[in-house]
Amino acid sequence: MGIPNRYWTITDANRNYEICSTYPPEIVVPRSITLGTVVGSSKFRSKERVPVLSYLYKENNAAICRCSQPLSGFYTRCVDDELLLEAISQTNPGSQFMYVVDTRPKLNAMANRAAGKGYENEDNYANIRFKFMGIENIHVMRNSLQKLLEVCELKTPTMSEFLSGLENSGWLRHIKAIMDAGVFITKAVKVEKANVLVHCSDGWDRTAQVCSVASILLDPFYRTFKGLMILIEKEWISMGHKFSQRCGHLDGDSKEVSPIFTQFLDCIWQLMQQFPCAFEFNEKFLLEIHDHIFSCQFGNFLGNCQKDREDLRVYEK
Repeated sequence: MGIPNRYWTITDANRNYEICSTYPPEIVVPRSITLGTVVGSSKFRSKERVPVLSYLYKENNAAICRCSQPLSGFYTRCVDDELLLEAISQTNPGSQFMYVVDTRPKLNAMANRAAGKGYENEDNYANIRFKFMGIENIHVMRNSLQKLLEVCELKTPTMSEFLSGLENSGWLRHIKAIMDAGVFITKAVKVEKANVLVHCSDGWDRTAQVCSVASILLDPFYRTFKGLMILIEKEWISMGHKFSQRCGHLDGDSKEVSPIFTQFLDCIWQLMQQFPCAFEFNEKFLLEIHDHIFSCQFGNFLGNCQKDREDLRVYEK
């Protein structure tokens, strides 16, 4: 992506996981801001997941950034967070505004406000445009997969019964919502030449999904074997998608299990059906990846974040 450059820099400010325990040691932030601003903004974000660069579209300098929801409630504000978002906007001189994409349904985000979280107040941030995408939470997705599996396990369903069950599961509707969000971000970056900041609640589920889909749509590199592996490492493994909890690797809270990464692979498969010549890999490669998020044969998918894997010393084994 050509990083570092005149607008963006790589900082190791999180090398001891002092800013955010679920981010990698190195993060990419606007060159114009201070470490104090990054730290201040992190205190205003759920799980300290401060806005950082996800993808830079080199053709027009438009950027996709990601973070978690602000701890704004109804009236709380944070000057450091406002300065950081303004700095992100200024990395793209070709655009007069920046999108803030909240991947959640609006009602869910509003409910979070009552708990002291929520979403950005447009009155406190300069030149932002807000967009809700309506992707449901991990619990809805888990129930949807369960209903889909029940349909697939029917012994002799008629076509009508299968299609009715598929529709009632809501699975394809959820896949469409994720892809719609990815398409919106892609158009914002490529056509409107605008920066986009993406978040959900904690920024490690829906955020990873839509940032990854947008990257695949924008950049053919991520449609290659090497590119997809780098994308998964960059947007999922390094950025703290909770593989151990979402995949149920250990006996724990079953309510934390959810097919978030499975949905991402399904989104890729859907794109492959429409544009088969645009991808270097095929369905077999996706299935191989999916098998190994559950096999626990490789350290990549163990733990819930980079810090977990270091504590487990998986890179030494």
